[in-house]
Amino acid sequence: MRRTLASSAIALIVGAGPVLADLTPAQVWENLESYYTDMGYQVTIGSTDDAGSTLTLSDVVATSETEQVDTTITIPTLTLEQTGDAKVRSVMDGELTIESLTQVPDEEPMEFNVVLVAPDNEMLSSGTVEDMLHEFNYPSLETVVRLGDENANGGEVPFTATLTDLTGQYRTVQGDDQNITYDMTAAGMDLELNVNEPPSEGESQGQGKFAGQMHIDGITTSGQTVLPAGVENMAERIDLALNAGFLADGTLEMGEMTGNATFEGTDADGGSQSGSGKFTSGGGDLTFAMSKDGMSYEGTSQGTEVEVTVDQLPFPIAYAVESAAGALTFPISKSEDAQPFSLNYELVGLTLADGIWNLFDPGQELPRDPANLKIDVAGEALMKGDLFDPAFGEEMAGMAEESSDQDPTADGADQGATADGADMPASPEMPFEPQSVKINAVTLQAVGVDANVTGDLTIPQGAQQPVGIVEGEFTGVNALLEKLVSIGLVPQEQLMGARMMIAMFAKPVEGNPDQMQTKLEFKEDGSIFANGQQVQ
Repeated sequence: MRRTLASSAIALIVGAGPVLADLTPAQVWENLESYYTDMGYQVTIGSTDDAGSTLTLSDVVATSETEQVDTTITIPTLTLEQTGDAKVRSVMDGELTIESLTQVPDEEPMEFNVVLVAPDNEMLSSGTVEDMLHEFNYPSLETVVRLGDENANGGEVPFTATLTDLTGQYRTVQGDDQNITYDMTAAGMDLELNVNEPPSEGESQGQGKFAGQMHIDGITTSGQTVLPAGVENMAERIDLALNAGFLADGTLEMGEMTGNATFEGTDADGGSQSGSGKFTSGGGDLTFAMSKDGMSYEGTSQGTEVEVTVDQLPFPIAYAVESAAGALTFPISKSEDAQPFSLNYELVGLTLADGIWNLFDPGQELPRDPANLKIDVAGEALMKGDLFDPAFGEEMAGMAEESSDQDPTADGADQGATADGADMPASPEMPFEPQSVKINAVTLQAVGVDANVTGDLTIPQGAQQPVGIVEGEFTGVNALLEKLVSIGLVPQEQLMGARMMIAMFAKPVEGNPDQMQTKLEFKEDGSIFANGQQVQ
């Protein structure tokens, strides 16, 4: 059974051998080897030194070859040793390397190499084959990723991530299914990216360099995974695994973050370009869950400040956000019944630097109060197929390939056929078909305007538009128009036209001319009414 590249690498370096307290190291290795062969890897060993209580394996190589990806993972030395207190210690010596080659249709293969370095790494395993606990401690874990020369146009694109004081544990319980739980913490994480783009061939001779660094002060993560029995090729057939009971969830909490970046180079005309940027954040968190019932993501961030300086501008581009949060849930498995989905996003306290405001409002006529945005939308959708069904992915890839083969700008192309789309490939049927959408709230407060929109819509099968009602209330629109004319962003002669356009869809509230409201009705026959007047 082949897993993803990331999970395989982590398992090799962190989980260097599910073990039994009363097993010999040789038996532990047999268990580990069978685990990876079950994942679809071919495992070879350069040499073996079995001293009874200690087993040393040299030049351990795990390879996986599929139609799309070839992967080779190499461990120079892996040592498994009994500790004498009902535990087994597993240690990796040297650099773990990963070489991956991905086939891309009509392009050169995409190659990248990964090197993981974990000095003084240690894993202590205990328990039984049915219930194993693995406790690990890594003073540092460095991961270096390099793209192949083909992908970097001959330049260098190294990415480095370093975790410090990484400790934690994971537990595997084997029953009808395999249940894995984990939690780990790191004192900090440092990220570094360097891009060096040499002069390109052809007419354009632009080149440049980019360097960025980021530090996260404290990371905590935990979660669980359930692997159902009897499912082969789980990584390639996640749809079958989900229907058999696969589930995964996890949380990631991050402390304060800081980062900076610089760039410099020349454009195609030889002109110099340079700049720098920096940011800070009070931290954030991410959660993820996936099962047959659906997939969900949720994240928050606090106290973000960003500043970018470009040599072509006399002032920095800067903004700040008090907090931001987002959440998304959607169905992924086929069902004859409609399933729920939702989208939530909230941005609180967005402020822009005065330098940006002064570009179009030097007299400070527009309110510069912090802006807020909230989106809360939910509904139900019919899943006519499994989202992760490989057949759907193959249809999408085939459609993209056919579209690229029919370039409408090519010499001799049939412009008539291209225009009416007669020769374009048919799009595959999307498995996600919305049945209803409820706008619980879409609100915006910015530049003196306060907008609030709600609605309830249904989407009949085969219909070109939804059926239902959308209502809105708006305050400050007329005052904003007056100020836009005053500062010159809207010409005076266009003010009347703008107001007439607004009047088609909104009407003033009696007794409060600066407050407006609208009611849009979408009828089954395709007609649309705004405040009782037909507009379509």
